[in-house]
Amino acid sequence: MEDLITVNQQPYRALESDARKKPLVVMDIGYSARQKSCGIIWDEQEKGDIYRFGTAIGKVADKLQEDDFADAVLVLEAPLSTYHDEDGNPQIRTPAEKGRGWYYGPGAMTLQAARRFLWQLAPKLPDNGQLPLAEAFLSNKSGPTPDEVDAKQIRDGFWGAAPEPLEPSCEPIISLIDGIPPVRVF
Repeated sequence: MEDLITVNQQPYRALESDARKKPLVVMDIGYSARQKSCGIIWDEQEKGDIYRFGTAIGKVADKLQEDDFADAVLVLEAPLSTYHDEDGNPQIRTPAEKGRGWYYGPGAMTLQAARRFLWQLAPKLPDNGQLPLAEAFLSNKSGPTPDEVDAKQIRDGFWGAAPEPLEPSCEPIISLIDGIPPVRVF
């Protein structure tokens, strides 16, 4: 897949900690062969929609091509960085992950989905610089909720949520990302 990226070798960059409010495209990422599992919402929508993984790539790419979203931030509810201790073992990146680490269970699956999504989206991005990227961690749910509802919760609370402190040795999940995307917990 790496040979697909030729124009900008790092089409994504970590959202700056002092970023001003910008339009958001939020995706609660899912990875299913048969079911709609990706909830997507952007700023102008009252409620989100749910799509299959492959369709979601095109929907996000189309939205980012629109003039009103030229300076948008892409927010994914999926791990966008990793952390390994001095012995090379995976560890949680922030205390908010305790009991729900990025490297096992649903975290590992959504990390893989995010990698695939970002690789596939990159060649479809507009050529207007690096797309700001942030991670959402929806950890305070009382039970299962629809993916599009989760995306709306993230979108509605994003600018009011402070980024979590991360382990200093975190690394982005793929080389297409410049920096470590901030993590906001919901």
